[in-house]
Amino acid sequence: MSNPTVSSALSFGQEVLPASVGMSEAGKQRIVSIFDRFLAEDWHPGAQLVVLRHGQVVIDRSAGWADTARRRPVTPETQFLTYSVTKAFTGMCVHRLIESGKVEWDAPIARYWPEFGCKGKEKATIRQAFLHQAGIPMRGLNGEAMLCWNWNLVERYTAALEAEFEPGTKCAYHLVNYGFILGGVIHRVTGLRPDVFMRQAFFDPLGMVHSSLGLTLSGSRRASRVYSGHPSQQQAVYMFDSLGLRRAVIPAASLNSTARDISVFYQMLLNGGTYAGKQIVRPETIAAATRVGYEGLDAGIGFPIRWAHGFQLSGKLTDDPKESLVMGKGSTQRTFGHFGQGSCMAWADPDAGVVVTFTCNRLLDNDRVSARWRQLSDAVWEAIG
Repeated sequence: MSNPTVSSALSFGQEVLPASVGMSEAGKQRIVSIFDRFLAEDWHPGAQLVVLRHGQVVIDRSAGWADTARRRPVTPETQFLTYSVTKAFTGMCVHRLIESGKVEWDAPIARYWPEFGCKGKEKATIRQAFLHQAGIPMRGLNGEAMLCWNWNLVERYTAALEAEFEPGTKCAYHLVNYGFILGGVIHRVTGLRPDVFMRQAFFDPLGMVHSSLGLTLSGSRRASRVYSGHPSQQQAVYMFDSLGLRRAVIPAASLNSTARDISVFYQMLLNGGTYAGKQIVRPETIAAATRVGYEGLDAGIGFPIRWAHGFQLSGKLTDDPKESLVMGKGSTQRTFGHFGQGSCMAWADPDAGVVVTFTCNRLLDNDRVSARWRQLSDAVWEAIG
């Protein structure tokens, strides 16, 4: 996983020649043309894209509108709501606690959070929470949306939920409870809310100054709005385009960040846990976080998937020739990342030394968003090929 040749901080603002990192100029231009076409065809009003290879910035673009009504342009510092891209960050916070010996993989969640151990959740483990097997994939969603402005209230509410199935008996995507469960563990073990711990563990040491779990007051002045591109996404936009919910601490869905900041996080992971001379996490911690934990049907999203511990993994899962890889046609099950609610994506490949981060502000339906992610990802692999 580690890349000993990459040790310095990323240098944004000036793109290197693609040939210097084994990519083609024509391939780079194709990636940029796709990025530009999406804006021209109004797939989204505004977006950012960063592509790294071997710790060098190949593409660093920001364009379009953060707020169409006020004609406020997107800049590299514009914060986008990344939805479930957040899950990778929350997962790595728990991995920090595992690394330090404060949390054990197969310990019941209730060992660290006694109130959670009730109503069929008594035996749910940390590992099961990572793998979306903790038994409460969707229960409590409406109540949590009403309470998540107050961390203590939503934590208490989540702890009291009744299991929908026996933990460990199946996999079903825990849309927001993934974050509330692991966030509750972080809070109980460290005494810090997950937003504070995440900032201290990752944002501050990595220099991610335009990132926060829950939008800050200062961030609200430069953050992008959220727009719907399909009726199926209107509810998500309605809920999150309000500053009240946008500012809530939702450890599965409320990371507000930039493509640059997210790429720093993923480059650190490719570096074996180091960045700009700092050891953030150990290489063995990253190896455990990105190792296959489950592959098969996810009953929550309705199709086969390969989960690591905080990340989605790529690679073919079926014999269907139509199965597409949203991390691109060159990706394998060692390619890891996460995607956010019809909009943002981030992934990295340790073998190719590639990081791709994409943020945008319009939520699309499943088919179009998969096409958006796949076209960009495929173009990156073609540029390497």
